[in-house]
Amino acid sequence: MQYNFSKLTNRFNTNSLKWDVNNNELPMWVADMDFETAPEIREAIRKKVDFGIYGYTIIPDEYYLSISNWWERRHNFKIEKEWILFCTGVVPAISSIVRKMTREGDNVLVQAPVYNIFYNSIVNNNRKVLSSDLCFDGKEYSIDYEDLERKLSDPATTLMILCNPHNPIGKVWSKETLKKIGELCIKYNVLVVSDEIHCDLTYGNSYTPFASISPEIAQNSITCIAPTKTFNLAGVQSSNIIVPNDEIRRMVNRG
Repeated sequence: MQYNFSKLTNRFNTNSLKWDVNNNELPMWVADMDFETAPEIREAIRKKVDFGIYGYTIIPDEYYLSISNWWERRHNFKIEKEWILFCTGVVPAISSIVRKMTREGDNVLVQAPVYNIFYNSIVNNNRKVLSSDLCFDGKEYSIDYEDLERKLSDPATTLMILCNPHNPIGKVWSKETLKKIGELCIKYNVLVVSDEIHCDLTYGNSYTPFASISPEIAQNSITCIAPTKTFNLAGVQSSNIIVPNDEIRRMVNRG
């Protein structure tokens, strides 16, 4: 099928979060593409709309299979069906994980500069933000591993929010970098929640799922993914939490 990425769609006066601005403003603050959503996706939504009833819905096996197949085919990582938890968005998922997997007053480590909503998810749950700032040499960002290890070793640090690929710097972390982070977090008993919502937008760079590094790192990880950035579906409110560890998954999924 042919796709037209040159078509312009006027989104003014459509209740668009991005384009509800003044005429002389250019909104560049939200990750919302202006390409139309793929025809195949629109057709599937159209069939559901035409059915005419929108009651309570269960998640079919085909849904889980589509996720597993995509990651195995695209990223060489097998996601088991039982690892997958459906949720309505990565942001509420991270906030819920912070609340369920840490205690009030705990440190939650981030790597600034990073997506600002991470801070809200921490502070609004009465946890403390602890940043191991990324280093910028004028060309690219890197990790200060001494600073990272010092802050992970603090007994009050119980969770790290990793951004892979990193938003907003656009860094696609290498396998070696992710391995170092994962091993440090295991060493100091710090759980990792990895926001990987931008994993399919890497412009030819090789993306490595954090949980694919090793079985040990997978067992100390929670990964948040969604099709919304890749396929321009943010308004559909669909995402997933991937939790290989049975006990952690039970805790994340509790009411």
